[in-house]
Amino acid sequence: KNWDEIQTKVAFVFPDIYDLGVSNVGLKILYDQINQREDALAERAFLPWLDFEEVMREHEIPLYALESKHPLADFDIIGLTIPYETLYTNVLNVLDLSMIPLKSADRGPEHPLIIAGGHTFSNPEPMWPFIDAYVIGEGEEVIHDIVDTVATFKRSNVATFEREALLRALAQIPGVYIPSLYEAHYMDDDTIAEVVPLAPEAPKVIMKRLVAKLPPPPTDFIVPNIKIVHNRVTVEVMRGCTRGCRFCHAGFATRPVRERSVDEVLEAAEKALASTGYEEVSFLSLSSSDYTGISELVEKVNERFPEETIGVSLPSLRIESVSVDLMEALKRSRSRGFTLAPEAATERMRRIINKYIPDEQLIETSRDIFKRGWTTIKLYFMIGHPSETLE
Repeated sequence: KNWDEIQTKVAFVFPDIYDLGVSNVGLKILYDQINQREDALAERAFLPWLDFEEVMREHEIPLYALESKHPLADFDIIGLTIPYETLYTNVLNVLDLSMIPLKSADRGPEHPLIIAGGHTFSNPEPMWPFIDAYVIGEGEEVIHDIVDTVATFKRSNVATFEREALLRALAQIPGVYIPSLYEAHYMDDDTIAEVVPLAPEAPKVIMKRLVAKLPPPPTDFIVPNIKIVHNRVTVEVMRGCTRGCRFCHAGFATRPVRERSVDEVLEAAEKALASTGYEEVSFLSLSSSDYTGISELVEKVNERFPEETIGVSLPSLRIESVSVDLMEALKRSRSRGFTLAPEAATERMRRIINKYIPDEQLIETSRDIFKRGWTTIKLYFMIGHPSETLE
């Protein structure tokens, strides 16, 4: 898009290296959503590796977006995807490399709006001094509300731009939390007594944003020219999970369950494979084998690509729901192997985390997999469950 002709410019940043961040599905979705608009553009930025960061700092090169090479400070909105807490310090590095003040209170009308989202929305408080606006919940719809508000505000407040006035306007969008518009009061033991809104526009309770119907998945995404962590087509088949495993944050944060139809998933996979040239597709969800139409989907993939070698990946299969039919269907689709997630190594621990699978069922499932010709099984385990002993 022509930079000079576009009114609202958004830079989406995954605060880690390109090799990891470019695979993030949330970033792909938001990038696609904004670039479908004629009045806005989206570009991407990632943190450089240490050697290049040193060069950037030495020569005072600000962090820039990959598409146009414009510095991040030139954008109207910087959207940070923060799926896990270990990226918090990287966020500060992004702002510092971009030559943008770290703290929201120190930014003026010349600085971009700094918004953040991702699964860390469950507790945004550690980042409250640094983020102008935090999206609570899912971003597909609320990002348009934010862009519309910023665009309207720019048109009507060019002469008398006040950053706080924009933040007050954003606070009225459902699911948007403006940390600077709230004050926490503490008890003697340093626990929170109450959080008080400081402006009439700031709601007392902020409700999580949910997308009632999942929009079409992106199919024309950018293909990297280096090896990345998930170098394949990814189609989200469902969002949410009802299992309630005690260790799983995502299972609660993404409720309720919403599924895409088999035909929609198949059409998206076909379009994405054609437009990108990938030869592998991953059907993404918290538990692929819980997707209602999983067997039908794999069968139809086999039918749709009979002459081609299309690999099918089903991340995080549940041991108790891996059926013989699914194994047989996957066998014909060049699947590389099975990934199962027992999570804990003993039946006692699996009961505690609400993911009970008897040892015999695990052994039997493995036996069925090997019988059908696979030579690889990947098992996910976590170490350090509450009450787990060294033994």
